[in-house]
Amino acid sequence: MTRTTEHLTAAIESDERLDRPAYDLANATSLALQPTGSAAQPIQNALHGTWLGHPLHPALATLPVGGWTLAVAIDTAGVLGVTRDPRTTARAADIALSAGVVGAVAAAATGLADMRQIHGRDRRTGLVHAALNSTALALNVTSLVLRRRGRRGAGRALSGMGWMTMMAGAYLGGHLVYRRRIGVDQADRSPEPRAFTPVLAFSALQEDRPRRVEVWDAAARAHVGIVLVRHRGRVHAMGSRCSHMGGPLDEGWVQDGGLVCPWHGSRYCLASGRVLDGPSRAPQPRYDVRVRHGQIEICRVQEPGDEALTPADLRDAADDAAQVTARTLPSGARKADVVLFEHHQLLRRLFEKVEEMAPDDPERRDMMRLLAEELEIHEHVEDEIFYPAVRPVSEDVPVAHAEHQQLADMLAVTLRLGPSTPEFETQLRALHQAVDHHATSEEQSMFKEAQRLGDVRLRQMGAEIEAMLDHERESRARKAFRDLKIRLLEGPRS
Repeated sequence: MTRTTEHLTAAIESDERLDRPAYDLANATSLALQPTGSAAQPIQNALHGTWLGHPLHPALATLPVGGWTLAVAIDTAGVLGVTRDPRTTARAADIALSAGVVGAVAAAATGLADMRQIHGRDRRTGLVHAALNSTALALNVTSLVLRRRGRRGAGRALSGMGWMTMMAGAYLGGHLVYRRRIGVDQADRSPEPRAFTPVLAFSALQEDRPRRVEVWDAAARAHVGIVLVRHRGRVHAMGSRCSHMGGPLDEGWVQDGGLVCPWHGSRYCLASGRVLDGPSRAPQPRYDVRVRHGQIEICRVQEPGDEALTPADLRDAADDAAQVTARTLPSGARKADVVLFEHHQLLRRLFEKVEEMAPDDPERRDMMRLLAEELEIHEHVEDEIFYPAVRPVSEDVPVAHAEHQQLADMLAVTLRLGPSTPEFETQLRALHQAVDHHATSEEQSMFKEAQRLGDVRLRQMGAEIEAMLDHERESRARKAFRDLKIRLLEGPRS
């Protein structure tokens, strides 16, 4: 199925015969807007969803998808005799169908506005997407007419055909968004630079002449483009990659206090980066600017919810850690990274033992259960103690959580397989590699970053981790819970 849909999509994208009707449709949309004069831009902003901060078309498209799907479901229930009152059932289906028609008309208007801003292979796909949805709309409108004339059987058949046509169109719409990234934010939202960094001599920046500079993002291993604009004596900075379609803002121009993208005309406020005119909906990344010793220095303004660490964050974390006293530490407490490294080594040895055992060894299943228990304990200890503590000094915590989820999924698959099967050997090797990758990544990055918390805090955390390890292994309730979970994952014994 996947290959078939990909072949069909590729055929649409490569069919140059679609270019002429696609451009004719886009030009017709433009001709409809141009006579409105100065009102054209506000109309386009409304249709694009600039005021909403997100594309409006996908939101409105849910109305025909939901309405027509509901209508088909109600019709099916009526045909099967599931409902008690046929008249009420018919009325409910008609209302759902009508709501979908209204939503489809609104979605079509916003879709046409968006289609004007895409070109090439994406416009070809957009044309077929629009044609399928227009066909679905026509089928459902005709279905409503037939229903009102008493020909409900034919009406139901047409609405069923309309629903299938709509789903085909929805697939192409999803392809445009999720594969081709049409309508998604394409700005470079790197957290760099996290501290004020000199990027250009002030004398080299001319009034109202955008200038591109770059900073290095070590994590992404790429340069981040930033556009500087000197407007009325003040220097402004924002991301140089337009959030709409990645256009080069440094090649744009200044108009009415905003920077205009040369590709599609999106205009961003110089002071705040917010969208003044669409088709863009997402604001540009912003940077604080200062001039020192004749040099322009910039610092990334981190966005709400960002977990990027700045020098101020690290100073605050160090200050908090410094307030921890050694009085509460048990004698001989080891640092958290030492304790966790020791547990990493235990996991590695358990993997080696399972791999060395003969496939038909009856004790191999028991050794695998022990390994599963220790993996479960390790994940629980890190999630409960280590990750929350190092979050202020490490950006690796979200990745570590994601790896824990993957390890849990892989472990479940491994336990389900018989320990004497070739499939088990393959899955066990993959799980071993995944665990080793996770452990090595922590040892090379997170454990080093955790040193910023200070020796006392790390030893206090180490004591907490060792206490939890002992509790997890000694508690009958916790052991019974893990044993039940592992038995359920193994499934029924043959």
